Amino acid sequence: MAKFNANQEAQFGLLPITKGERVYNLWDNSCINIGLSIATWAFLIGASLALFVGFWPAVWGTLAGNMLTVLVMTMMPCLSSAKYGVDGYSGAVSFMGVRGKNFILVCVAVFIIMWDIVLSTLFARSVSNVAAAAAGKEAMPHSFQVCMMLVCMIATFLVVWKGPLVIKKFNNLVAPLMIIVMVMLGLILTFKIGWGTVLEAKPLMPYESDWVNFLIAVELSFGAGLSWWPEMGGLSRLCKTSRAAYWANLVGLVLAATVATAIGAAACLTIGSEDPTVWMLELAGVGLGVLALIFIAVANVTSCATITYTMCLGLKGLKIFQKRNWGAVVGGFCIIVAICLVCGADWIYDHFYIMLGITCMFYVPMTAISAVDYMILRKQQLSLRDLFNKTDTSKYWFWGGVNWVALIIFIADALFYLVFFDPANLIYRPLFVYFTGSLGAGIPCAIVYYLAMKLVVVKTGKGDYPTLANVQH
Repeated sequence: MAKFNANQEAQFGLLPITKGERVYNLWDNSCINIGLSIATWAFLIGASLALFVGFWPAVWGTLAGNMLTVLVMTMMPCLSSAKYGVDGYSGAVSFMGVRGKNFILVCVAVFIIMWDIVLSTLFARSVSNVAAAAAGKEAMPHSFQVCMMLVCMIATFLVVWKGPLVIKKFNNLVAPLMIIVMVMLGLILTFKIGWGTVLEAKPLMPYESDWVNFLIAVELSFGAGLSWWPEMGGLSRLCKTSRAAYWANLVGLVLAATVATAIGAAACLTIGSEDPTVWMLELAGVGLGVLALIFIAVANVTSCATITYTMCLGLKGLKIFQKRNWGAVVGGFCIIVAICLVCGADWIYDHFYIMLGITCMFYVPMTAISAVDYMILRKQQLSLRDLFNKTDTSKYWFWGGVNWVALIIFIADALFYLVFFDPANLIYRPLFVYFTGSLGAGIPCAIVYYLAMKLVVVKTGKGDYPTLANVQH
């Protein structure tokens, strides 16, 4: 019989991580967040904003969207994961129920697959453009790009299979390289194009109203910020202190991401291409452009590895995967992504801005519900034993393992989001100009969830919520 290694089981998804087993300090987590946030997708986000707004509105929209979403997600899952050593999916048991958290897991898995597709495509196009430049060709065949996508996923599997320590080492290397790339691109924009030209550049496909264009930029930034939810929980559980979990998110996902997004917006506005693997060569020339693309290709692997690691942590918590070894879980997930890549990844990549909008529909209610549940209703107290108790004796069993109040409000609010904004077609509704989609759907969701839980769940004693009597006692 194989020996049970508690430390290994904690780092690879089955158990909470104790303080002594945690491996990330503030520097490590900052490097991971910086490497994750300024991978090529930040440049792609900037290009998406440049479709609607000019440079400064893109900067302020990004800063507002990232700052607000990161601060809200700091409540749950960041601080809760750092405090209890659990990933966001395990923490979701507290507000969705033992079985209800699987709804969260499946939905997030779909988004992670899409992000992996985007990153793998970016990796493939970066390598393809480097190879084309080296061979003196205009472009490499599509089959070469598909092969490079699969290479990216193979590399991702190898890194994730080795676990968080290898991810840390890769990001400690990649983060400084990406900072160098950003500085280099900023200098080239300054001396080759000039910031006067950047500031005067017009958006590529704006609406008539400047205010609507700005709000759409903010909304897409909300989508970019909210999409960090799985990573914030999965990485915070590995941090030695809450300080390392909190400040690293602000440094990476707010400041670094805003700078990278601004560079992407500036390049797209002046060069006219949304694809960073194209405008980087045009902007920096073959020599520096190829070097930048090589750095970015490596960064995309580390970003793929980080988001895949946090996803597989959640999958490891499912009953069907608990007895599977870590490599089998990671390999199975990477194979699913690889199949999607072969079947056709270009549509998702080319409609990236739509993905950001759809992200809001799902993550807005989840973020609102989880923050209210943990910070207000539970007063930041969870029962570790019951988070991992899969039977009906768990305090988080609710009704048949599902908190139906949370699930119904979750689905209703996702549909309510469409009252403000249609992300699939980028059509805004009249109310959007007053509230945006995320704030218009998120604030009512938080209020309705609080009242419904107080009236329906807390009074019945389900879910182990503290009452006034408990607090006084």
